[in-house]
Amino acid sequence: MPIFRLILALAGCFILSESAAQGSLLKTKFYCRATSGKTAAILRELSGYCGVPIEFSPSSLDTTKRHTLTAGRTSLGAVLDKVLAGQYVTVTERNNKIIIGKGSTPLPDGYLQEKYMLYGYIQQESGLEPLPFASITLLPNNRTIQSNVHGFYSLNLPAGKYVLLISFSGASSKTVAIDLQENTVMNLVLSPVLLPEVQVDAGNLPRRDAGVKLDRYKGGMYSNMLGETDPVRSMYLLPGNTESQESGGKLLVRGGDPGQSMFLLDGNPVFNPAHLLGEVSILGNTSIKSVLQYKNDFPSRFSGGLSSITAINTKEGNMEQWSGEAEAGFSSLAFAIEGPLKPQRTAMMVSARQSLGESVYHDIFTYDANFGDIHLKLTHLFNKHNKLMVSSYIGNDRLELTQDNSQYLHRWNNTLTTVNWNSIIGKRVFATTAINYSSYNNYMGIMYTPPFEGVIGGLSESASLNNYSSGRRYEGKTDIEITTNNHWQHFFGGRFEHTTIQPYRTLLNDDLKEDADDFSSRTALPFTDLMLYYETAISIGNRLLLRAGMHFNEYRHNDFHFQSYQPRFFASYMIDERQSLSLAYTHISQLLHMITSPYTGIDRELWIPANERLKPAENRMVNIGYEYKDHKSIHITADVYYKNLSNLAMFAGKTNILYSNDSIEKSIVTGTGWSYGAEAAIEKRYNKWKMLLSYTLSWSWRKSDSLNNGIKQPYRYDRRHNVNVLLGYQPLKGLEVSLLWHFHTGDFITLPALISFKPEETFNTNMGNVPFRGTIYNRMNLNASYRIPTKGRFKHSVASGVHAIMQSHEQYITTITTTSRNYTMPLYQEQLFRFNPYFTYKLSF
Repeated sequence: MPIFRLILALAGCFILSESAAQGSLLKTKFYCRATSGKTAAILRELSGYCGVPIEFSPSSLDTTKRHTLTAGRTSLGAVLDKVLAGQYVTVTERNNKIIIGKGSTPLPDGYLQEKYMLYGYIQQESGLEPLPFASITLLPNNRTIQSNVHGFYSLNLPAGKYVLLISFSGASSKTVAIDLQENTVMNLVLSPVLLPEVQVDAGNLPRRDAGVKLDRYKGGMYSNMLGETDPVRSMYLLPGNTESQESGGKLLVRGGDPGQSMFLLDGNPVFNPAHLLGEVSILGNTSIKSVLQYKNDFPSRFSGGLSSITAINTKEGNMEQWSGEAEAGFSSLAFAIEGPLKPQRTAMMVSARQSLGESVYHDIFTYDANFGDIHLKLTHLFNKHNKLMVSSYIGNDRLELTQDNSQYLHRWNNTLTTVNWNSIIGKRVFATTAINYSSYNNYMGIMYTPPFEGVIGGLSESASLNNYSSGRRYEGKTDIEITTNNHWQHFFGGRFEHTTIQPYRTLLNDDLKEDADDFSSRTALPFTDLMLYYETAISIGNRLLLRAGMHFNEYRHNDFHFQSYQPRFFASYMIDERQSLSLAYTHISQLLHMITSPYTGIDRELWIPANERLKPAENRMVNIGYEYKDHKSIHITADVYYKNLSNLAMFAGKTNILYSNDSIEKSIVTGTGWSYGAEAAIEKRYNKWKMLLSYTLSWSWRKSDSLNNGIKQPYRYDRRHNVNVLLGYQPLKGLEVSLLWHFHTGDFITLPALISFKPEETFNTNMGNVPFRGTIYNRMNLNASYRIPTKGRFKHSVASGVHAIMQSHEQYITTITTTSRNYTMPLYQEQLFRFNPYFTYKLSF
């Protein structure tokens, strides 16, 4: 395969160039004599005793400059770097000689000196937890780099003395003085702070990507309906992001459906990434180390999510002491504990949450709801260069709605296991190798009783319709990061996955059936995918960064074979120290189709792998971004984007969306789509006040020759306006109050061309497939958190608030029911959440 050969060739070039650099004449060691004089005289003297001939023409030098050399053992490059500083010259090696010629630009400072690698991890004190995306700034020139998602950093510097400023949100900044005379492994340690208010200054560093980092340390600003600080859920505050009331509160990004947004937990895909209809994240805040969302730009290592990729990385466990927390509220209990099994070598972290029972939610939901999850992670350090992490996650949900004539039941779970090996190879290479397992089980059942005697919609007596599906995913992958120098990095790797989607036939019965053994399986849908990628990032000066890459997929499903080359490009330019522009182009594909019903109701989706008729969905997107940040009190972002979507799978207009059998794929049609819009966000801090305002103006269209006579129509999740306002105020030390208001335009609702409870019978209606705009969505939450002043190891805090304070009846899902012999289809708005006060208490140690 061409791209695989290209990756091997590039890796070979890096190794050869490194080997060549080791034999450089500029690295020749000698004893320098103390002397002073003009440039030409000193160069002639050096050539006579340093052991390396030096050739130059006086006309190519400013020979009037005087220099003073001190005695001592050094390298030829270090001496020439001092003598030729600021000269318009070039320095080359040829025939075992140093040749100095005339140049068009000044010789950069440190260009000829021997360079060494300074590398290691940036860690948090009292636990040695790696800190992702921490900043290292060289003083006094303010050149800045960042650690990667695993906390690893690498600097390529000339020999000498330096002062480093290390910064991280949630930790006290620290300066470190070093004398770099050889390749050095150094772990840099920062002390955590309880109430971080200082924003991390990334210096004059162009952005390496357009990913949005969600700060888990900004506690109290956003809490979910259980009173938990929830950095994952706070994604819904970002422009372009919103939630789907009618798909279990799942994430919608830039007009896409829930299946186009992928969640990765330590790099492992999660099929159902939420609890309680999307109101609670799958993982508690205590276990989370970092959250990044990619929707403006997709680095080449990512695939599988046309709209967004959200990468959640969990903490590795405290290597030095035991710590933890317990939390109790009206509706759930949670705990987390971490500590060393063997100090400085092996650590563990475990967290768990459990709802308190269905009866608790009667005042919160119109549903009975239960959820629980547990997460375990073990980390072992073999040495400074090798680390092994093993983690597992299990999550379960069950919700039920009972009404006069119907009963709805939905149950789902996730299971994930991840084995991850981090390795520092040599002084320039960081490698991550992982083996992942992910699975889901999804059950949905509806039981309906006619409101009066007679035959309605083909139904004359109580009956139930039960759907069940499951999936299993196995994956092995490797990602490699090579630092050539401070201005040039390379990223490449590969992944192989085997996935099996196991659908089951719909079970028609007179009661709800939850046991998987009651269902008969349909033909399994297995597929494999081989992915390779290469990407390079180049900094040109201190203002411009270019990153270009290629993503390759080879996909097989039964007899269907698909190959795809997907170019990616990102550029970032700093206008000045506060403003920057970015441009991104992305071509990304998705192999699993989530077939989303255009009609109403909760969780009407099916997972189907791409096949010969339903090709992999593809997105070609352009994004232009602007950012202003004064590093003190204000942060402004703005983006415009255009997405061209192809090979989208959709339900046909006459498909019974609740009925699944071997021929259901024949009822699915393909089409194209477009999404475009503008996004803006402002974050402002003023004394004790904090404000976040985000706004999105967007359009989303779909078109299929088999639907609406081939005329394009608004997509179900075409929401013209989306607004979030978050205000925070800190009246006292440790006390923070926040108010959230969310508004978005209603979804487009499409009524089916027919309705029938019995799949073998059809009942045409006089209503077509023309969508119309639904009711607006409007919600306000109030939250307060207080850290109780205490001394000693144990810390106490409380949180209280009101979810849905406006008690708006516009928080709804819409359902259709045939209730008369005329087969009319009135719409019913079922309120999801009621006015909900909450209170939680947390104990930390």
